[in-house]
Amino acid sequence: MKRRSVIIGLGATAAGGGAIATGAFDTASAERDATVALADDASSLLSLTPLDDEFAFVDDSGELALVFDDVEGGGTGFGSGTVYEVGEVFQVSNQGTEDLGLFATVDDGAIGDAEFALTVDGEELGPDPTVELNVGEAVAVGVEVDAGDDPTDGEVAITVGVGDGQIEDPGDGPGDAPTEFVDQLVFDSTASLLAEDDGYLPSEAIAAAAEPTAQSVDADGNGDATTYPDDEPLPLMAVDQNLPVVAFGFPFAQDDGVTFGEYGNEEVLLNVLDEYADSETVLWDEGHGQFYDLASHSGFEGYAEENGYDVAATTDLESDLLGPASAIVITSPSESFSGSEITALDDFADAGGLIVLMDQSDFDNFDATDNLNALATGIDTQIRFNDNQVIDGENNAGSDFVPTTTDLDTENYPGLLADREGLGLELDPNEEYDVEVVSVTDGDTADVEFSEGQVESIRILGIDTPETGDTEERLQEYEGIDDAQALKDKGDGATSYAENQLEVGSTVTLSFDENEGLRGNFGRLLGFLELPDGSVYNAKAVEDGWARVYDSGLANHDAYWDLERAARDAGDGIWEISDVGATPVVGDEPVDELFVPFAASVATADGAIAGDRVPVESEGGDPLVGVDEANNVALLGGPLPAESFESDENDEGLSTEPYGNYVFLTNLIDAVSADGREGSVVIDGGHGQFAADYALSAEDAAYFQRYLEGFAIEFDGKNDFDDDTGRDLAEARAVIVTAPDDELGSDEVAAIEDFRDDGGAVILASAGAGAEDAADARDNLDALAADLGSDLRTGDAVTDEENNLGGPENPTTTNFDTDFDLFGAYGDGDDGGDGGSSVDLAVDELVADPEGDQTEDEYVSFVNQGDETVGLDGYVVDDNVDNSYTFSGVSVDPGATITLYTGTGNDTDDTVYWGRGTPVWNNGGDIVFVTDPDGNTVVEFSY
Repeated sequence: MKRRSVIIGLGATAAGGGAIATGAFDTASAERDATVALADDASSLLSLTPLDDEFAFVDDSGELALVFDDVEGGGTGFGSGTVYEVGEVFQVSNQGTEDLGLFATVDDGAIGDAEFALTVDGEELGPDPTVELNVGEAVAVGVEVDAGDDPTDGEVAITVGVGDGQIEDPGDGPGDAPTEFVDQLVFDSTASLLAEDDGYLPSEAIAAAAEPTAQSVDADGNGDATTYPDDEPLPLMAVDQNLPVVAFGFPFAQDDGVTFGEYGNEEVLLNVLDEYADSETVLWDEGHGQFYDLASHSGFEGYAEENGYDVAATTDLESDLLGPASAIVITSPSESFSGSEITALDDFADAGGLIVLMDQSDFDNFDATDNLNALATGIDTQIRFNDNQVIDGENNAGSDFVPTTTDLDTENYPGLLADREGLGLELDPNEEYDVEVVSVTDGDTADVEFSEGQVESIRILGIDTPETGDTEERLQEYEGIDDAQALKDKGDGATSYAENQLEVGSTVTLSFDENEGLRGNFGRLLGFLELPDGSVYNAKAVEDGWARVYDSGLANHDAYWDLERAARDAGDGIWEISDVGATPVVGDEPVDELFVPFAASVATADGAIAGDRVPVESEGGDPLVGVDEANNVALLGGPLPAESFESDENDEGLSTEPYGNYVFLTNLIDAVSADGREGSVVIDGGHGQFAADYALSAEDAAYFQRYLEGFAIEFDGKNDFDDDTGRDLAEARAVIVTAPDDELGSDEVAAIEDFRDDGGAVILASAGAGAEDAADARDNLDALAADLGSDLRTGDAVTDEENNLGGPENPTTTNFDTDFDLFGAYGDGDDGGDGGSSVDLAVDELVADPEGDQTEDEYVSFVNQGDETVGLDGYVVDDNVDNSYTFSGVSVDPGATITLYTGTGNDTDDTVYWGRGTPVWNNGGDIVFVTDPDGNTVVEFSY
């Protein structure tokens, strides 16, 4: 860890790294003078004093001046063919509070074959801080010049510094190259880098560039992206040539975008700290509305701390930069920096402090490029940030917007791109390791110590136990459980179970899974723990009911599912509080609108699909769902039950509330399957879907699972269809296969064919947006359709700039063919579903912020959209915090409305009063629930 804390320049431009003008090294050259000055912050640490007044004095401006017009041999300047030694010219004193080392670097390449050096006690003062300069001590500095045989007029650039070590300016050259480098870097949703005035960076400033297959796009469509000529690289990592500033095109080691240890990102970022930071304190700016805060880089934070750094968040950088910090990381700021903050950062960089700047792509205009560029201008770095996105259809980590690159300048930046010894540990995924249990965090996480002494956190693979403490849990993941506090209590029970099984101090055997990476997103190892008795904790926790199966690509997934099913049936462990049959119906409304994530059109093997086979089109007329009734197959233009659009699963304000995706898909399943076919819905998760952004496993569709539970329909993941373990397809009504990265085996296809021939529905979902990186997945999906005898095929990308959810690649549509009986509430049809309500009641109008009295004039009205009169006696209206009103003795005819006022009044046939003295419906948004006397939800309306 090194930082240049003080710079002494020789020459009139001393504060900039200065130079001494030596003149033409012959007796005819004119007299040359030089000055010795301190950098802006050096006066508190050093003092400079002339020692030999023949060569050094304090000039009128208060600077130390050097004069070499009377050197040994006479004349002016330095004569050729002579070595000049001037000892003890000036003195450097340490007047600070820390012991330091003195160093110097000299670039004398501009003076022919002459050589120039500073000396201490007759020894050359080199680039390593070998001369001790303790508090209160002083050292005399001399000058030695070997004029050589052919000197030329030029300048000598000298840097003299004190600190705990020297750091060369970024970009100074290759230095001592390490022998091994990182193989590849990944850039998830990245912008590229520029020079000032929208220019292009010099090649020597580019440490990493995108592969030649990459391209720059203006993802937000604002027209503000700078284009690059074909012969210009797309810089993704750059190093300023004059300041300690390093820039990346995206948050370089974030947890969600970079699988810890899979690429070289964490190593490179740590190398940057090692190269340019002088203390162990690193600041992470969180004072400017950054989404990518320190918590989003927790894996790197832990890695850095393991290597001696203290990484701390700051919301007051002006104050904190005055402390012990030697580096600061700034991710894309949604709020601008003040003038005083920019000045503080500018001073910090001038004093040698490292500034790491990280941008992000302009997808959906989430970037804050203008703010970052204003900061870059303020600190006078040569690096700027492009308002663009870099995509690569060939070299990527699963999506074209996650480019990978091997275009790394290891010649100029060997230290930054060096492969580090033991990122965590050098582990072989095919080997087993005996480790000692150090601690248990919860039911699915434990810390273990390897024989080398390295302590690692293990995310116990293939299982999930309820969260504990203040961490929120998604109830939808746990079948039949709808009580958050009860599940928390079971989470504590799972922790106790783990503590009993994984005794601290015991030795267990760690192994890995061929289908999973070594590490998860938080840097934890993903592994199995074999107990001393030979049983495997992962399986045992599921078998005893204290864990659910995590629906990833786990090789043992289906066998684990059998263990979970048995535990659920027995009510063991966490399943004691599970009751799928009691799950209320949620969101079962008529389908007014759909959204199709990452949409692609539907076609046939012969081209366009006939209109009478298309129940849903985009607003522009593109077919988004195709049906092949003869073969019990349907093809969706995108993965309809994707949960990433649920309001609780994203920070972009997206919500599925107005859309009927779950209702439509469930109706489609029953329409495509044989009449009366019942059973579970099975989704394929064993062919790369879990790791793909454009496909789904059961883990990605928990909200759809909860919807199905309202009708007592189970939802199961299955990874191998040619296997006796896992859900038996004879017990299923449908198999959903979203775009598979890996081709299904012939025996698996045969099993699905047998299921289809027995009346089961096969629902295929396209690979989303026609993305190039999903080409193989689309081909695999088309091959499965062909094997099933269906002519349905995936088509081209469908976008809609006006009607969409979160972006044009996710079109919304009301363009339905109502000749298909797919758009009514599922509970209304002869669908084989159990439970639910046939009442078709909906919110007609809600006034939450009336112009008059906030309580007396607040109301909600409901309309009966059905064909029969609904008696509302015992129906309950609730808001999102359980304020409730119960109807009594009223009914509503078909097409009629009934209005519920919050305040007081006299009830009539179509108007009733809650009788409250305060408002119910929040002005900023709320949810209106109506449940029938049996507890079935008949209305769920969000605003």
